Amino acid sequence: MLLRGLQAMPEVEVHGENDRELFDRFRLRSVERLRSVVAASRHRVVLVKPLCDSHDTDRLLAVLDSGPGPDPRAVWAWRGVDGRVRSAVAKFGPANQRVLTRIAEGGVDGSWQAGRMSPDLLATIRELDPRRLDAASAAALFWWARNSLVFATGLDTRPDVLLLRYEDVVADPVAELGRLCAFAGLPMRAEVAAHVSARAPAVQHLEIEPRVRALCAALTERLLEVGRS
Repeated sequence: MLLRGLQAMPEVEVHGENDRELFDRFRLRSVERLRSVVAASRHRVVLVKPLCDSHDTDRLLAVLDSGPGPDPRAVWAWRGVDGRVRSAVAKFGPANQRVLTRIAEGGVDGSWQAGRMSPDLLATIRELDPRRLDAASAAALFWWARNSLVFATGLDTRPDVLLLRYEDVVADPVAELGRLCAFAGLPMRAEVAAHVSARAPAVQHLEIEPRVRALCAALTERLLEVGRS
């Protein structure tokens, strides 16, 4: 949704995770390739979506900051846990449950799903025993693990990182996408929000294991607080 809006702007060059120039199986090919693409661009802004490398946001900012061009910035786009879980289970079934079971049994294994996972995060996952969770609860636990990286990697204190919540964008696309454009140093134009119909986000609370729900609720409050600051 964000890429589609910004791609409508002539100042922006967009590279989604399906872009073979930068990505291989949704992972960045290399930081060298990333720097090369950014340096070669004649656009005002180069927008890259390294979703499966998002745990290294701080490191990617550091790499780009050491090269030519303007200071890099990052947007951490997140969705409320219930919406994310509903979508993930509909598309991928118990995939998150299988991934977390593998990590709980084998430890941090070099996969992107375990990227930058701290001993404390791993201990919590093991304590909750993903083998015994249903698909929705495991997807919620995965949401918690990945979004906890905002705080584990210090993104919450950085002025060059913007947190943007999906539900806020669909509720007021002009205001929220205008905030995004201002953060990126771009003018806000009507076409940026034209594809988003303003609406109240549907709230449908799912049945999630109580301990997992508590973790997600606490993290949601922390993410909202950072977004408001």
